[in-house]
Amino acid sequence: GDDNFILELNRVKEKVRTRFIELRECLSERESELMRELDEILSSYECYRREVEKMNEEKRDIEDVRNAIMGVVTTSAVVRSCQEKMLQELNEQLEGLEIPVKPKLVMFVCEDSKWLVEVNKLCKLVEVVSEIDYKSKTHSVMNVCDVDSGNEQLNNPSGVTVDHITGNIYVADTNNHCVKVFNDSCKFVFKFGDLKGEGSMTYPKCFVICRNRVLVSQGDVFIEASHCIKVYQLDGKFVCQIGKHGGGELQFNYPCGLATNESTGDIYICDTRNDRIQIISEHFQYKSQFGKDTLHYPLDVKLYRNNIFILDQSNPCLHIYNKNLVLQKSVVSRGEGQQVVSSYSFFIDRFGNILT
Repeated sequence: GDDNFILELNRVKEKVRTRFIELRECLSERESELMRELDEILSSYECYRREVEKMNEEKRDIEDVRNAIMGVVTTSAVVRSCQEKMLQELNEQLEGLEIPVKPKLVMFVCEDSKWLVEVNKLCKLVEVVSEIDYKSKTHSVMNVCDVDSGNEQLNNPSGVTVDHITGNIYVADTNNHCVKVFNDSCKFVFKFGDLKGEGSMTYPKCFVICRNRVLVSQGDVFIEASHCIKVYQLDGKFVCQIGKHGGGELQFNYPCGLATNESTGDIYICDTRNDRIQIISEHFQYKSQFGKDTLHYPLDVKLYRNNIFILDQSNPCLHIYNKNLVLQKSVVSRGEGQQVVSSYSFFIDRFGNILT
């Protein structure tokens, strides 16, 4: 009896020690990820700060010249005409100063090819914007969801999607462990999911609407039971859970991006820490997987014209597979204008433009 007890105790101690080492490695990896994210944010804001300082300096120089010209008192009509002309040119220069764009970490989704919905992770906003003008590279904000007070305030929002029938906007309020729903006028309607009960959520990240069901990916490195996909009705009622923590079929390790094939109902899941994409049927049965030899920390997946686009952060690049799951091309980040490094999600519009 005592010998068996000691053997069992040693087995438990070894299991605990192994699990501790795994958690420590996960924490170290997560710390590295967070530091990379922080460096990217700080770098973006440092560039933004320098651009603002440069603009303000140019503005001060122009205003100094304008004030000097306005301070000249003269009775000469010719001089006054020159003054007016110079002041007009200076005012035009002031109006023409380009205001730097404040950096944002955003995720996009398209609604009826008319709207874009941005989730700004830094400013904790949800913006509904009109179509992007690709020539001027601008867009106009149509509305901002009412998320600045009370229970509707967001904390590190991540995923976003739109119900094409009702127009409701679903936002993954990650650090509040729930999904918040806004109507097409950007007013708060309801929320679902919390840290308790059958339909509880743990750091929800991304989701997709498939056959009138809302699929939510979630996962926390310290909670094995949290690595799964939760399924809800559109009204927030819990339906079921897909998968569990692990590396086998229908097992996940930090699942993130989701996409659905509208014609077949198949669902594509970024099994991020397992470095692969899993495909399940509309009835949530395992079908296949791919990318194990190519992907390294895939974060998001999109389907467009029989091709599968996967955002891979650790490489970093955008991989493109065909419908037979064969890799066709990898678009690697190559400096300004082609950056996909700091992106957490992306969107493909109806013209095939990729927004990151």
